[in-house]
Amino acid sequence: DIDECLAANGGCDHACTNTAGSFYCSCGAGHNLNVDGFTCDDINECNLGNGGCQQNCHNTIGGFQCSCAIGYDLNDDGLACDDVDECSTANAGCQQICTNVIGSFHCSCQNGYTLNSDEFNCDDIDECTSGNGGCDQTCTNLIPSFQCSCDVGYSLNADGFSCDDVDECASANGGCGQTCTNSIGSFQCSCMTGYKLNADGLACHDVNECSAANGGCLQTCTNYFGSFQCSCGIGYTLNVDGVSCDDINECSVANGGCGQNCSNTIGSFQCICGTGYALNVDGFACDDINECNTANGGCSHVCDNTIGSFECFCNTGYMLDVDGFAC
Repeated sequence: DIDECLAANGGCDHACTNTAGSFYCSCGAGHNLNVDGFTCDDINECNLGNGGCQQNCHNTIGGFQCSCAIGYDLNDDGLACDDVDECSTANAGCQQICTNVIGSFHCSCQNGYTLNSDEFNCDDIDECTSGNGGCDQTCTNLIPSFQCSCDVGYSLNADGFSCDDVDECASANGGCGQTCTNSIGSFQCSCMTGYKLNADGLACHDVNECSAANGGCLQTCTNYFGSFQCSCGIGYTLNVDGVSCDDINECSVANGGCGQNCSNTIGSFQCICGTGYALNVDGFACDDINECNTANGGCSHVCDNTIGSFECFCNTGYMLDVDGFAC
């Protein structure tokens, strides 16, 4: 028998098998024997059931190879594709939250942040730029949030946004010495009549009304805490207007205590005695003057004192002159 395979492999592309009186060619895996019986044609395994590949099938000379899309790894069986959890390695490059999905992943951010256009990093959201963050008054941006606050005289409501007026007067009267009046966002101290607010805006000090124009009093002004009072000297009574003084006519009551005549003067009075009387040292009673004690009362002979007067007489043999003194 001639072994045809010994000469040029019997003309076979791949394997040559000698047989009794002949030979035949055969092909390796991944090839089919051509109709010419000698050459071998590559089999495209991908044409049949995608070569058994779950995703991509790539034909090769004498074989094929499966591959997977981005986000998948080829299984050890060489056919199936397993999802890659990108988040398990360096958080997939995400700055904050990495969420794995089948065949991919996506980055996201915590509250108060927005995803950057690079789709990895997170940028702080300045909530205050939109509607003042919903705050009634002051909005302060924080990383990664914001905070509402209120001006002096207000307190932040439990809702964290609105501002409520603080009634400063409700606590220790707002520090005011006397009257505390609450207003929206503030308060004001004030003082009662007769007091003036101190420079500190809280305490009250007494106004000395008497220091300016004597308090309007005609005579004496006496200052009291929170007020003042006008009064008048002896011989005067305070007018119903409370400031001017009216003279008291002492003579109108019991003749001023005078024994004879009472003469009213502005602010006082004076007792006056009639002819033949002298005012007593007490200033009220009138004492008889004994005119005979002084120059015999002017009589030539006899002087006879009487109550309030006197009379001249002449000795026997004389007659009183018409002047009432000479004999």
